[in-house]
Amino acid sequence: MKTTSPLRIILGAFIMATLALILPAAAYSENTIEDHIIETETGIYYIVQPGDTLWDLSQKFSDSAWLWPDMWNENQQITNPHLIYPGDRIKLYRRADVNRVQTGVTKPMPAGKTYTYHDIDAVGFIRKKALEPDGTIIGVKRSKNIVSDYDEVYITPLSGRTFTVGEKYTVYRTLNEIADNESNAYIGIQHYLLGVVEIMQVTPDVAIGHIKKSFRAMAVNDKVTPYLERPAIIEIKESVPGLMGKLISTEDHHNLIAEYRTAFIDKGEIDGIEIGQYYTIFNKIEDRVVSSGKEKTITIPPQKMGSILVLHTEENTATALILQSEPGIEDWAPMGTPF
Repeated sequence: MKTTSPLRIILGAFIMATLALILPAAAYSENTIEDHIIETETGIYYIVQPGDTLWDLSQKFSDSAWLWPDMWNENQQITNPHLIYPGDRIKLYRRADVNRVQTGVTKPMPAGKTYTYHDIDAVGFIRKKALEPDGTIIGVKRSKNIVSDYDEVYITPLSGRTFTVGEKYTVYRTLNEIADNESNAYIGIQHYLLGVVEIMQVTPDVAIGHIKKSFRAMAVNDKVTPYLERPAIIEIKESVPGLMGKLISTEDHHNLIAEYRTAFIDKGEIDGIEIGQYYTIFNKIEDRVVSSGKEKTITIPPQKMGSILVLHTEENTATALILQSEPGIEDWAPMGTPF
């Protein structure tokens, strides 16, 4: 009768234990990033895996690690951005963002066509004179300072203003005044749109509103103004011939001016700017050289750096969607009629 030596039994057990440890890791390593993504009615979520950081996830899903604060802002359940744990759900895009990605295009379209931009309600603007708000958010029902989707907020009306149940209001914030980078001439005040609230109850002193949409983080002391619906389908129109202006900055003041971000330009309705026109961002370089003993300035032909589509117009400014962008675009970059 053949017997098995104790040494062989021990060695076999060791091999089996080693395989048990290796195989799950190998199986895990074969998973793709899509295996950890969940799509729901409220957006797309990523399930945190061991070793993940907001920095890395921002690089994966936003093409820039430097945008991790946006991801943190979108996930207010994260108290410390440097500590996320396996199994946590990270919200990647709002549902409106998903639609935008699916329907967006990266090339300007000829006149007679249309462009659908589902985030139109979130498009802010620069206006010479600040809006007169109808009220101010003074508190949140759950006693927190940051307001998000589905929260109930307390709104106090300004003098002479009244609220009615069922009315919708845009929540906004005014930022610093903006002046031209060269002449320092006053341009206007940025109005930063944050979300939409619907009035659910009215009392003698305050109104109670329900946050219907949240574009960006809202807070106590933000203002409200009547909601005006803007069409998401934009008809493409001919650009103004010979127009020259500047791209002031992106709406969120990102250092990286990239595709599908919104930005302001210093031309508006008085210059013939209309919703649906597209323009070119370019760089204009001047180089000084010495020729035949004399100093001479040579202007290098402008180089196309990107394209924008106008989404909203004011008297002297407009807000546009960046459709195409090359690395190196900076605030106050020249823009003008496509060439």
